[in-house]
Amino acid sequence: MSTSNPPAPGTEPLRPPRTISDEFRTLQSTVDLFQRQLDSPSGTINLHPFGPVNTAQTHTTFVQSCNRLRSSLLAYRDTTLASWGQLLAASMQHPDTHTAIASKRARVAVQELGEMHKVTDALYEDISGCQKILFDAAGDAISRTVVGAKSPTLLAERLRACAKRLGLAHYTDVQRRDDIEITTVTLAGGISVIDVDIGPRWDHMHVKISVSDVTHDSRIDSLMLKRLQTGDIHGFEMMVEELAQLDRLTQTKSPVNFIHNTFAVATTLAEIQKQELEALDGDIMRVLKCGSGVVLPYVRHVGPSTLYFMPAVVQHGLSDEDWARIKSNTMYEVTQLPGCLWLDFAWELSNKQHCFLSEQVEQYCVSADHMADDSGPFSVVSHQHPLIHNLELQFLETLDSKPQDQNADYWIPYTLVARVSPALPSCALTVRAVMAATGQSDASSVSQDSPRLLEDAPTLERLVCANTARTVHNVGPTKMQINMEAPQIRAWSICRVPIAHVREIVEVVLLLRRQAMFNELLGSCVGITTVDSEPMETGASVTVKTFANDPFRIDMYVQAEQTGVSMGVVLRVSEDSCILAWTHQALGVLDSDLTDMSNIPAASLTKATSHAVLSKAAAISSSIPIIVHWLLTH
Repeated sequence: MSTSNPPAPGTEPLRPPRTISDEFRTLQSTVDLFQRQLDSPSGTINLHPFGPVNTAQTHTTFVQSCNRLRSSLLAYRDTTLASWGQLLAASMQHPDTHTAIASKRARVAVQELGEMHKVTDALYEDISGCQKILFDAAGDAISRTVVGAKSPTLLAERLRACAKRLGLAHYTDVQRRDDIEITTVTLAGGISVIDVDIGPRWDHMHVKISVSDVTHDSRIDSLMLKRLQTGDIHGFEMMVEELAQLDRLTQTKSPVNFIHNTFAVATTLAEIQKQELEALDGDIMRVLKCGSGVVLPYVRHVGPSTLYFMPAVVQHGLSDEDWARIKSNTMYEVTQLPGCLWLDFAWELSNKQHCFLSEQVEQYCVSADHMADDSGPFSVVSHQHPLIHNLELQFLETLDSKPQDQNADYWIPYTLVARVSPALPSCALTVRAVMAATGQSDASSVSQDSPRLLEDAPTLERLVCANTARTVHNVGPTKMQINMEAPQIRAWSICRVPIAHVREIVEVVLLLRRQAMFNELLGSCVGITTVDSEPMETGASVTVKTFANDPFRIDMYVQAEQTGVSMGVVLRVSEDSCILAWTHQALGVLDSDLTDMSNIPAASLTKATSHAVLSKAAAISSSIPIIVHWLLTH
């Protein structure tokens, strides 16, 4: 079967159409190319855009081939299977005809095609995520080479190569300062300049950024310097690339200044957090739990980032001093804390026009005592905070339509995007809520792996628990075996959220945090040790069940084998990301019905009817094994 149509006559010489086999051979040759390089003595060092193996070009070829292959197989399934279905229907009416023979062949082919479709989709999903892994590995190899050589000349050469790749001008100046030879490499764009001082030791380095007509945040300089001093050359180059992109957009989309608008978003998020802190008595942990997240600009990239979820075990491991440093944005190692979930904000091309701020306007969110002057295109609009009831936020907003005056130049087809890092496995309810909050109409706008059909989507249980159906946990003296019933919840991985206005971030964070809380609770079922299918003696047996129609609920059936006591518990993550718990006794469930509590109406699962102490234990731990241990010991 052909995977591409021939070009129109007269445009170029006709070529034989590519077949599915051609695409598979292309993929295999690419894999072989990288494997040969990895097996060579140089390993990953030459895997970069300037080395013998051009990663950028190879990745493009790989992805294009996968796209053609997947499209061909999907088209083959959608068109050919329809005619085979007609053959199958005809065979039931005329079982003795040749149609019956053809239908038998069709049934076998359908099964084979279905398996091929699954394999191809899995391959496509893997390839879609390979770029970051590939370039990170190549970048790390380059960093190790430069750091290992301890050569200022080699590092300077690497920076000049980076400038050439990004289309930046570069200059080199060598001076002696305090009898130390310092090489200064200058990378210059249209309005931004990066000066990098390189000495014989890493502590001789210095980074200075200058932006025309914009007062930039010096924390960007500190982050870039930190990456150089720690030998993260690849991370430094990624920040240079971000600045170069902002510089280039500012030149091509004048009068919009993208660097100024990036700083304005960071200032806006900081203002929202400031007002949330004031409403919550300065408690940064409560801001993380029910606010818009902890704003930490310039700790991960050139631009603002928001820490919107931190695992319970990590939260309890931080001291009061650590929380004070997070609150003051001075704990740079917060980016290394395990299991934390982030939103990194950047700009992307959009199908819709959006209004950007002029350089005279510093932020979107204003203080409570702000007086609007109505002289510009903005008006001040108040919005009640969705969770903090005594807080009303004020934002500068514009009309939906593009004006016809001088302000029209600030309407361009770019939008702010919150990049979800890492991608968050989410149920359909969360995906639809995020789309509704941001005015999106297509699931592909927030998820790159959105399936064409619902039945093609993976399950949340598989994404979170990695197909583990039974695990063993040791909590204190209690040894328990947790069994998960068949997966029920279809899932998508949210990787990006387009933001039409900064005020949408508050609601988006609440939606993502609720999903992350449920994922943490569900993921706690997976233990360190996975057992086989043979039965074993345990202190307690726990059966966990999820529901497709209520994707934030977990039912547990607990059997204590030594005492013979059986218990039923319902857990549910509320809209404000609280874990609520109900015992079967409080819900009026008989002991004989503990194995199936699905008939409990959702309306009865309210905060007022929940078990206060058990809910507190669940909220503190976010762990099903610890919840079970509490049940068995109280």
